[in-house]
Amino acid sequence: MEALVMCLKAVTRPGDTVAIENLGLKALEIAADPVTGIDPEQLAALIRKFPIKACVFVPNFSNPLGSCMPDEKKAALVKLITHHQIPLIEDDIYGELYFGRHRPKTCKSFDKEGWVLYCGSLSKSLAPGYRIGWTIPGRFMHEVLRTKMMHTVTGTTLTQEAIAHFLGIGRYEYHLKKLRKALHTQCLRYVQGIIQYFPANTKVSRPQGGFVLWVELPHQLNAYRLYQQALKHQVSVAPGQLFSARGQFGNCLRISYARPWDSEVEEALRTLGALVKAHSRSKLV
Repeated sequence: MEALVMCLKAVTRPGDTVAIENLGLKALEIAADPVTGIDPEQLAALIRKFPIKACVFVPNFSNPLGSCMPDEKKAALVKLITHHQIPLIEDDIYGELYFGRHRPKTCKSFDKEGWVLYCGSLSKSLAPGYRIGWTIPGRFMHEVLRTKMMHTVTGTTLTQEAIAHFLGIGRYEYHLKKLRKALHTQCLRYVQGIIQYFPANTKVSRPQGGFVLWVELPHQLNAYRLYQQALKHQVSVAPGQLFSARGQFGNCLRISYARPWDSEVEEALRTLGALVKAHSRSKLV
């Protein structure tokens, strides 16, 4: 998170328009496909209409959709932002959590002129409590270093040394293989549970990595009210309205499958499905 904030501060000023609501900046929401993510052509249209100063995207297994941009779209996106000289802050925090045979490429891998500020971390793949992240800020290296010096000077060296040793002996790759297999299995179990316990007209994403599912419920449902009801049963999900500054996605939920499947998870999905069905019958809005 610190890397993302430093990169934003390096390329913007208060009042600038970006694709995130933070630091006094104006947020411009861009629609994303649940499978392929951001559409560069739509971004091009918005660039012609708005004075965009920076973009912040999660191309690989985005949260909350779980989408992954194809390589050709990533290349097109980098070509677009390079042509307009608009910095792209790439959050690749989920990139290592892929289910296929090969890691998806990053936008940074297509960057030839330094307009992509790459941000990564071990928080989602190894050790959240260590709070270790990094950035490769391209042509904005000086600005990011200056911001880092002003705020925290340096990171914690002891935890960095511990992680460096872990990476150096090859244990990280072994850990990732086990984690990817576990997450893929959990993803399939959660999807099956949603199919089994939710109404037949429910739609659920099929991510190829990460650990979140995007669920579209019957249109008349209010996801926030459903969330409040679920909390009374000790079931926590994220209503779709949280992911839009304009309150969109009112009938959608984000469900994390990071917790290993067990009887409690199954009971939680059964309870949530029963609430969805009850709300559908009462036409709760």
